[in-house]
Order: sequence, then structure tokens, then C-alpha cells
Amino acid sequence: MAGEWIKMRTNLWDDPRVSHLCDLVDQPEAMVVGALYWLWSMADEHSEDGLLPGLTLRAIDRKTGVAGIGAALVQIGWLAEVDGGVEVVKFAEHNGASAKRRCQDAQRKASVRSASASDADKKPTGTGAREEKRREDLKPSHTARDDAAPEGDPKPADPDAPFAMTLEWEPDPGRLKTLAFRAGLPQQAVADALGAFVIHHEAKGLALTAAEWHAKLITWAKSDHVRGAAQGGKVTALRPDQKPAGPRVVNV
Repeated sequence: MAGEWIKMRTNLWDDPRVSHLCDLVDQPEAMVVGALYWLWSMADEHSEDGLLPGLTLRAIDRKTGVAGIGAALVQIGWLAEVDGGVEVVKFAEHNGASAKRRCQDAQRKASVRSASASDADKKPTGTGAREEKRREDLKPSHTARDDAAPEGDPKPADPDAPFAMTLEWEPDPGRLKTLAFRAGLPQQAVADALGAFVIHHEAKGLALTAAEWHAKLITWAKSDHVRGAAQGGKVTALRPDQKPAGPRVVNV
């Protein structure tokens, strides 16, 4: 439909996760960002919740012309494999009508604030003293807030900020339960995979967001679960760079 659009950040090109994708698929940023544009545009057109039944990682590779991009997106947590298809992670935050409306509202409010500040600077005043007072009144005051907060209190952590894995990390039970259900995994399979997952990635030093760590854990647990089923129920935790001893089954 004419006039349709999607939300893409202007600094996406320099995002470290995009650089990681480029390393994983051995392609330049132009190819990877173009592939992301196709995926997000297609999801916005054909999905209301990020679920894309029937779409496979191989189909994503074929349609974008970037070999391995589907699996790489799963690895960094921007895409998740689910029964019968794939799911765009955090779809509702960046796509769909509500996300676009929030984006437009934020832009509109920013424009109003900018226009109001410009009009206030042009407004004539009686004397220089009143002009100075008016300018002081327009400045935001942080005194009350600074006095109310005890000195040395840390600022609230950004929940979407990337962080490195630690041995103390515990996944969010609610989010993990939902992701496991979407991926068709039993809760026990995820619990069994958590220890090896944390130990492996704590040594890597890779920084991801909370959502990306949760998605990565689900992918890890699903791989262990599938290998365990193929080997007659015996689950052996392997690193991602190790080859499984038996045949590996991947749901696409």
C-alpha cells in the first residue's frame, strides 16, 4: 500500500550487533542492512504480532541473497525459531500500528517543544531584569530532585542496555516461560540447559540485551533438546562450535 513505512534507526549501520551479523555471514553492512529492511518490511506487511508461519531460515537466506543470515539473526536474538515458522523478537516495540503511532507522537511532541522554545525566545520583555528572570524560569531545575536523592545513589539501569553474561545471571521466569512455549520446549529442558549456557557465555564476554540473552538461551536449549531426542533421550550439552556426536535434527 502506498505510503506504508517501517521504523528503522539512523544509527543502525553502526550498531555493534549489525557488525556482529556482518562477521557471522561474511558480508558488508550494505547487504546486512538491506536484508534487515526486507525482513522487517515483510513482517510488518504480513504479521500483526511478529509470528511468520511457514517462513524458514533457508527461505530468509534465499530471499535476501545473504547466506546464513537467518541463523545469524537467531544467534543474536533478533529472530526466534518457533513451531511451524519464525518469530521477530520484540516485534510490537518497533513494528505495527501502535509502534508507528508512538513514534509519530514522539516526533510531534518534540516538534511542539522546539517551536514553543523558539517562540519564547522571540517574546519581547519590558526590562533586561525581567528578561533574565524569564530565562531563569525556563531553565529546568534539578535542585529538588538532587536534594531528595541520597548522594551516591546509582541511576536506574536501562533495561534495554546490552550487558555481558555473568555467573549470577538469572532469566526472567515469565519471559522464559512464554518463549519456551512459543518454541515448543518443556520448562525442564530450559532449566537443564541454563548452567552450561551461562558458563559458556560468561567466558565469551559478549554483550547483549536481556531480550537477546533470553532468545539465545531458548535457541541453546532447543538445540540440546533436539540432540537429546535424537540420541534416545540422553542430553549432552555442547558448545555451539562443537559438532554433535549423532545426527542433528533442526525444525524449520
